[in-house]
Amino acid sequence: MKTTRIISTLLFYFVRIIAFLYGLTTVYVAIVTIFKTNALRVLEHNRFAVCYPFTDKNFILGSAYTFHYITEMLVTLAFYSLFFFGLSNVFQTFKQTKLFTARGVFHLKIFYITNLLMAPIIFSCISINPTEDFPYFAMIVGHAIIGIFAFFIAAIFQQGLHLQTDQDLII
Repeated sequence: MKTTRIISTLLFYFVRIIAFLYGLTTVYVAIVTIFKTNALRVLEHNRFAVCYPFTDKNFILGSAYTFHYITEMLVTLAFYSLFFFGLSNVFQTFKQTKLFTARGVFHLKIFYITNLLMAPIIFSCISINPTEDFPYFAMIVGHAIIGIFAFFIAAIFQQGLHLQTDQDLII
């Protein structure tokens, strides 16, 4: 169990940083595109680039400078920020000394709901009139598989919490 806690701790911090960076990127791209700051460059063929802050180096390249495409990009970035934040909470559950807790079950439930409900809704809406040729169906299936595994783990944790609570009452 010690190895699990060490790996979970490392993954918690690593994935939390990724979630933070996705969130920061979402906010940055939203500010740059909404306010049309100097970091936004419109390129040939209606393409655009968002530059790194305070530089002229391209950070994100967009294939269509349209409201629909930018909205699609921001929704996807925001979703993955939430996805990685939820994943970091799952890793946080495994790094605790007491494994079966109500908070851990809650984090697992939020994570499987995000993958089983939010991902299909978001990617289905985006795939109705896509700007890019992304494999949205494969993304939905991938998140469904992750969500099903998280659902099973949440059910195991719920049962473990119930057994642990019963044992604590007996002692």
